Amino acid sequence: MRRELIYMDAKSSKFWNIQLEGSSHTVTYGRIGSAGQSATKSFASEELARKDAEKLIKEKLGKGYVEATADAPAAGQLLAVAFPSVIHKDEIQRNVGTFVGQRVVDYDPEKPARTDVAYRFRSDYENDALLEDLAHFSRTEAAAQCSAIVIGAWQGGDSGTDSSAVIAALVSHKERFPHLVALYLGDITYEENEMSWIQQSDLSPLLDAYPQLQLLRTRGGEGLQISRPQHAGLRALAMETGGMDASVVQSLGKAQFPNLEYLELWLGTEDYGGTVTPEDLQPILAGGLFPKLKYLGLRNCDQADAMARAVVSAPLLNQLETLDLSLGTLSDEGAQALLEIRAPLKRLNLHHNYISSELIRRLKELPLSLDATNPSDMEADAEDRYVAVGE
Repeated sequence: MRRELIYMDAKSSKFWNIQLEGSSHTVTYGRIGSAGQSATKSFASEELARKDAEKLIKEKLGKGYVEATADAPAAGQLLAVAFPSVIHKDEIQRNVGTFVGQRVVDYDPEKPARTDVAYRFRSDYENDALLEDLAHFSRTEAAAQCSAIVIGAWQGGDSGTDSSAVIAALVSHKERFPHLVALYLGDITYEENEMSWIQQSDLSPLLDAYPQLQLLRTRGGEGLQISRPQHAGLRALAMETGGMDASVVQSLGKAQFPNLEYLELWLGTEDYGGTVTPEDLQPILAGGLFPKLKYLGLRNCDQADAMARAVVSAPLLNQLETLDLSLGTLSDEGAQALLEIRAPLKRLNLHHNYISSELIRRLKELPLSLDATNPSDMEADAEDRYVAVGE
């Protein structure tokens, strides 16, 4: 028996393998890309060796490791590798280091193109080469094997430039990327551009051009649209904004995403264009729209209490495994509503909140895994509470 596992998050990329042979097993572990370290352990019988191996495997899976399948990340572990743990507040301030199980590397046209990394393409004040570099990569042999692409800052110092030219370029190169299954459009930190300044555009051309796409992540809400929300294969959609216009959620309420498992929406604040209300979410919360949905994130929201009340009574909650109301202004009012959860939910993420220690204690009594870390120590009135990312 041999099992190969990997773990990816914003800070690390690790592998852990175990080989069972007779009455002993050998564990090899380390950073992905290195030879790692090995340790062999012997037992009095083959049965004892097998039981110990199974115990170790179970422990690793419980910590977020996933199977390192030969065809990852396009295989069934895509979502687990892409989102092994939810983003916390301190992780928003840096560019991603890994994406769907691959280390992210800035593309350099002067170096041979690789197939074992996810390339990031971006411009800055001194080098506005994103489109040129993307075109260069598309002509390499490695492009035909590329499964994941990260798009960083495209403004080149101009915060008024939207993502339409980048999207058009990706569409024009679609024949060169037959295996592209994961795309991150907007890996942009606040040092490069405030989230509220990032100019997005209509994402539908990407959905039309890449029928094999499984995961789409975006950052920035200004100009964000999905005019034709339909895709047979999309499994994960994450849209991070400092303020999401209600029209985006209303489009999702009419979407045809039959295989969607993961939906993460950063709703933001009214100060930065956020106009989504619980009523706008009703077509989603009513259930039936996304029959495979297991994760719902209504994050970074200044109406977190109202969202909590709406979700608790929603039919959709009965099919979810994870409800994520983190990074927003959730207070005791919303926490009190969450105490009424009766659905078979497995995980509840309330990281960055305004919940009292007494309500957190009561929430911990719910039969699920709870993240209520980073509670605010401010005794702030509702109008003084803030989301993790506004501007």
